[in-house]
Amino acid sequence: MPGIIQLPETVAKGGKLSFIEGNHIPFLVKRVFWIYDIKAETERGGHAHINADQVLICLQGHVHIDLESTRGDRYSFDLDDPSRALYFPRQHWLNMQCAQGTILMVLASNEYNENGYIKDYKDFKALDHEV
Repeated sequence: MPGIIQLPETVAKGGKLSFIEGNHIPFLVKRVFWIYDIKAETERGGHAHINADQVLICLQGHVHIDLESTRGDRYSFDLDDPSRALYFPRQHWLNMQCAQGTILMVLASNEYNENGYIKDYKDFKALDHEV
């Protein structure tokens, strides 16, 4: 089930520091990527991952995330604090609205595979179970 993970946060030397280690997230990270240089309000996502669990961390700016499970459960989240991460498991349809200047870091449970995506919403709705 998708949900917010509160990451540890410390204040030191005039700033804040958050981190991920040990079992803060429920999977072994195999890939990290980030989305940045967003020039205007931008929609991203429009797909589901067949076999990848993910954690999203908004390092700067704001992102609104809508998720839908294969059972039709819907979830909405807003990220604008780098000490809060969003975990969501595989086979959830993802839509995001990113504000200008947003930097979004993504931790994934597997390496990139072009065939690991469902890009057609009708195909997603045809799935009858969650992994």
